[in-house]
Amino acid sequence: MRRFLLQMAGPPGSGKSTLACAIGGATGAIVLDKDVIKSAALNAGASEELAGPLAYDVLFAIAFSLTELGHSLVLDSPSFFSDIPRKGEEIARRVGAQYFIVECCCREEILVQRLGGRRALPSQWSAIGSVDAYRTMLQMGLSRPGTGPLLHPHLMVDTSQPLAVCLQEAMEYLESDQS
Repeated sequence: MRRFLLQMAGPPGSGKSTLACAIGGATGAIVLDKDVIKSAALNAGASEELAGPLAYDVLFAIAFSLTELGHSLVLDSPSFFSDIPRKGEEIARRVGAQYFIVECCCREEILVQRLGGRRALPSQWSAIGSVDAYRTMLQMGLSRPGTGPLLHPHLMVDTSQPLAVCLQEAMEYLESDQS
């Protein structure tokens, strides 16, 4: 498999991290999680307004460095901001790697259930009481300046399927020329 940079996408609780780690394990790619970086910034005292943009700046700086060294990467973030795919694609182009996007989705009831059952980092959403509350929080997040729908070509994976099925779909996509 040729060197690649895979950008995960999708709302909180959609299974991005689970699938990202499975892809990393199957391919040997390094998984970089934006929430780990943002949580470290928050724990160090950065405000929410600083920690979010800082996390993406650090994520892309590390991504460029590691892909330049020859590593394949999986970038684990929601990708709500429209410049995220552009930045990832630019890094891949500069280092001669293939660029892919996998968007995770599932029914809102599953999202709410997953959020309630996970151990959240400081930067992550945790238990949300209802689908209506989830929709409200998601709409607030998507109404921020610079956010928008994912317009880049990508693979959409229904993560309510078993992980093995999701991984197989992602692996077939990564082995294709659809980047």
